[in-house]
Amino acid sequence: MDRLDGAAVRAWAHAARTGLERARASIDAVNVFPVADSDTGTNVLLTVTGGVEAVDRVEAGAGPDELVVAFARGAMLAARGNSGVILSQYLAGLARSWGDAPGTDEVAAGLANAARSARQALADPQEGTVLTVADEVAQGALIAAGARADLSTMLAEVLDDAHRALATISAAHPVLRRAHVLDAGACALLVVLGALARVAAEDADAVPDVTWLPTARAAGDDEAEASAEGGAYEVMALVRGGPQDLGAGLRSSLGTVGDSVAVVGADGWWHVHVHTDDPEGAIALCEVGVREQVVVRLLEGSHGQVPETSGPGLVACTASPALATWFAATGAVTVVRCPEAPVTAEHVTRAITDTGASRVVLLAGDGLAPDEIDALVRAHGERLVVLDARDALRASVAALAFVAAADDGPEHAASAALERLQPAEADDVAGLVSRVGALGWPGENLTVVHRDPLDDAARASIEQARGGLEVTFVGPTGHGPALAAGLD
Repeated sequence: MDRLDGAAVRAWAHAARTGLERARASIDAVNVFPVADSDTGTNVLLTVTGGVEAVDRVEAGAGPDELVVAFARGAMLAARGNSGVILSQYLAGLARSWGDAPGTDEVAAGLANAARSARQALADPQEGTVLTVADEVAQGALIAAGARADLSTMLAEVLDDAHRALATISAAHPVLRRAHVLDAGACALLVVLGALARVAAEDADAVPDVTWLPTARAAGDDEAEASAEGGAYEVMALVRGGPQDLGAGLRSSLGTVGDSVAVVGADGWWHVHVHTDDPEGAIALCEVGVREQVVVRLLEGSHGQVPETSGPGLVACTASPALATWFAATGAVTVVRCPEAPVTAEHVTRAITDTGASRVVLLAGDGLAPDEIDALVRAHGERLVVLDARDALRASVAALAFVAAADDGPEHAASAALERLQPAEADDVAGLVSRVGALGWPGENLTVVHRDPLDDAARASIEQARGGLEVTFVGPTGHGPALAAGLD
């Protein structure tokens, strides 16, 4: 094949996804950097799947330029994790150089532009990673194009060289060297480019070979995990900013609250990724544009695909960025509604996917409108269990019961806690103490959601309202009722 056409780009997108489906577990297994959370393969697969779905929405007969732009934009909007954000920007860089009939020169220029774009997406680019491999591919492609190699030969040669160099490149990074593993992001990139090479070679089966990938993590992982830095939470968000370039400012500001910062943009949209101990602060820094699809999750929690025998996943929605950390700490994939834009069923579907669970419990809280809940029930059927957690208090009580339950009964425990719940609201501590004291049956647990900070004296007064109760304080929320309590 001398030049790529629209059919070739469609075939490439689908073959890349299939290759990543086959490679996912192997890539997850070697993921130790930037955080050893074993989800790079899953994140890149979900990212590329978003790109494929965007390609499939483009009308038949579209050219390669239109299709590769759709592939990149769909991947950007669906990007998961640091690795997915980097790959989506790589595809965007590739798209900017292809034109309507890309041959050897255009593809080589695209690979060079893609490597630069991926590097520019990060606040702290690291050598010995996917970025170095991308540079290696780009340099080889430009040399081969200058030597007048045809497209198929050029791609085959640069992929062979990249595979040979991968171990040496990975060993240059201290975390990867101590863990004796290949860089997971680089492995994923080579699977995606392997599909492109097979399409260009006009192979009947364009799905790339993934048998070269390691099947398990090497020894030394504990040391690698101990050396990895960063916050306890992952924050991802879409920020709509219009024509202005928000990327540099977001990378700089987010670097003050966390690391693994990646920011990529297309068509006025910016996808933000950061690891941080201050999710609320990170969300606030994104207020330079319209914030939506804001997701917070615990880095040590379950990511990606989990065995079907595992318990249900948990998704919580909240209109309080201040509560995002609290819900994420319970293990929930937390969707945050910012004032500028509503949470949609599409946003929550993304979070449902991110639990990796075959059955998911949804706590809508005060972050999701009833019509969006109805849309989710229609879309997910029996997989989704929607509990009656229509405000921050009920969502908090359900989350606490969910995480405290035995492995085989968190859904039942959360539902039962909501059925037993006796709520009370007040404008001040004295009023809440009076209302809590008047509640009926003895109960065992009291959950108090507070809008404003509570001092030690206020907390002590509430704790004494029903002696012997275990009291959990949730807040400050920054909005909603001044004080809400629930006796369970």
